[in-house]
Amino acid sequence: MVNQDCPLILKDLYSYDIVSAYPSILKKQNYDFCGVDLDNKNERSVFLGKEQIGNINLSEFLLESVNSLMKYYLQENNVGDEDIITIQRDGCIIKKVLDNNDEFIKLELREFIDVLILTPDRKKYLYVSDGKVIIKGISHFYPELDTIYQKFANFTFYDKSTLFYQMENIKQEILTTENKKLFLIPREENSFIVLTHKGDIRIKDPDFISLSSIDRIKYYNHYFADFLRSIYLECY
Repeated sequence: MVNQDCPLILKDLYSYDIVSAYPSILKKQNYDFCGVDLDNKNERSVFLGKEQIGNINLSEFLLESVNSLMKYYLQENNVGDEDIITIQRDGCIIKKVLDNNDEFIKLELREFIDVLILTPDRKKYLYVSDGKVIIKGISHFYPELDTIYQKFANFTFYDKSTLFYQMENIKQEILTTENKKLFLIPREENSFIVLTHKGDIRIKDPDFISLSSIDRIKYYNHYFADFLRSIYLECY
């Protein structure tokens, strides 16, 4: 759930989530974890995934428990709808600090968010926390994109001329960069998808793709244009 009425750009937010939500809930029920190391995230995730296969009651119990716990903490702290920016499965981003967040299972403060940008359709967002940019809701995301997204952390929102110059620089970098890695979308078996002017293709050897064949505008539109559009809408 994402707030449909808040501005597209927000500052000074708080990110909370339930610590190891599903294992924490089941531990309260004295659930038999069959010797699984609960400190090993991958091991416990595999175990809980298998436990839920064909067990709709367990899946519904876990979902309802997380939802109820989240709702309880928000109500106890008088967090109104206008203070909630987004609620995910086991976490939330809100405008205020929770005074009471440690009953039953802790809703832990994970991050202070300096600035958050929602796309106009409110289906994607990115935020800056402690100088790092985090992206949510983008399909086919891959680490090489961080070299561009990190530039959002340096945006100068208090100076429009500088801000619009920084935004245009992002577009120009996509259109002119010689960094071919930026356009290689990883797939299984050491292969990549590349968006070209003649259609999307799968390759294993990037040397077979020339920079001139890459549809850079398609990359720009999919990964960056919506975030920049929100800034124009809010700051122009």
